[in-house]
Amino acid sequence: MQKILGDFIHALRQAGLPISSAETLDALQAAQLVGIDDAALLRHSLAATLSKSLVNQQIFEQTFERFFAHLQPLEADAQAPVPDTTNASLTTRSDANPQATAAALASPLAQQLLGNDISGLQMNIATAAAGAGAQNMNALTQIPMVTFRIMQTLGDGDLAQQLNALDRGTDANGDIQLLRQRRGQLQQQVRDYVEQQFTLYSSNQPDGLRLRNLQRTNLTSVDKRNHKLIEQLVRKSAKRLASLHGRRRRVTKRGLLDVRRTIAANAAFDGFLFHTKWKTTRIERPKIMVICDVSGSVSRVARFLLLFLYCLQDVLPKVRSFVFSADMAEVTDTLNRSGVEDSLSEIMVRYGNQPTDYGKALKDFQASALNDIDQRTTVIMLGDARNNNNQSQVRIWEEVYRRSQRVIWLNPEGKFSWNTGDSIINEYAPYCSQVETCNNVRDLNRILSSLLKRTS
Repeated sequence: MQKILGDFIHALRQAGLPISSAETLDALQAAQLVGIDDAALLRHSLAATLSKSLVNQQIFEQTFERFFAHLQPLEADAQAPVPDTTNASLTTRSDANPQATAAALASPLAQQLLGNDISGLQMNIATAAAGAGAQNMNALTQIPMVTFRIMQTLGDGDLAQQLNALDRGTDANGDIQLLRQRRGQLQQQVRDYVEQQFTLYSSNQPDGLRLRNLQRTNLTSVDKRNHKLIEQLVRKSAKRLASLHGRRRRVTKRGLLDVRRTIAANAAFDGFLFHTKWKTTRIERPKIMVICDVSGSVSRVARFLLLFLYCLQDVLPKVRSFVFSADMAEVTDTLNRSGVEDSLSEIMVRYGNQPTDYGKALKDFQASALNDIDQRTTVIMLGDARNNNNQSQVRIWEEVYRRSQRVIWLNPEGKFSWNTGDSIINEYAPYCSQVETCNNVRDLNRILSSLLKRTS
């Protein structure tokens, strides 16, 4: 607990929040009283001791959301059976390995995962991270190794061997299925924590190295003080893509040589080709519709995608942009008529950080834009498909797929989190031509560069 709180206070100070030693002690006492299992209670308790003004409160809220983003319960697959974890010696089928099953379920890490022991896991992660050198990294390439060291310290090596001793294809024990899934989620949480530690303690790196590292850092893990650098990277990437694909169009716009018309035009010059004639083909430039979920943590990634698209307007003049949490609204005119900062701020204030309802949003999209989709339309959805157990209205998305030439879904969550809890990405995925993880600047650059090659 003391280690976690110390890192959090360091992050607050880095974000510009003045915190005295006395306030640190008060915060530690409050955290010890309430624990870290209840994120809302922990947030209120720490805010009462560490934030002293409205400005400080805003800094605190933003830093808390980023710092404790990984302190979340590990979720079960929405389609998987939820086993009774109160007894580790559950009955297994005859084709399972009873000894291996018992060994896997008996390990301390397995018990924490099955019991969803958030507090114990996070304290163990923080302790293991200190021993693995998470605060001493100077290159992003060290993140996988530090992540591996932490997992080994937690006992993942033994657990992995025990799980490998079981038949991966068996459905003999619901606990084993749940354990495998939560182990994958834990690996992603540990990596997110290590990335967070890297961005927290790498403020003294040379600017060039910081920029290269930030390109590969999960956007939901980026410290607020690095947002300006991320925006610089997004603008540079968009400008580079615009220049590249602009040159490609200028080189190819003449088309192919029209031999018949060229010979006819030079008939009076005894076969000398003084004038060349080119075949010209009118190409209807494709339309692009971008739909961004701006609720909760997804809003951070959506902001950077909207910024990217704003910077590409000269290359992609037929982009229509929509945003939603529950109600969907078209923001194309907002992005076109205002400066980028004013546009993005207005969008996030009006539509962001509200409860998510994909079904309601798709109904709004059906009413406002579905009839405008044809075979030349590319539809891009950025969202985690977490629907708060509301109706999915998947038939509307199926109709989008039927009408469109190309449907791309960009999910800011790692694949281990897909289809867990209230995530319903599996319902929408069959009606997408491409579903990919997109949570850093390199992903944005790669995916949109691929898109531009098809639309140039």
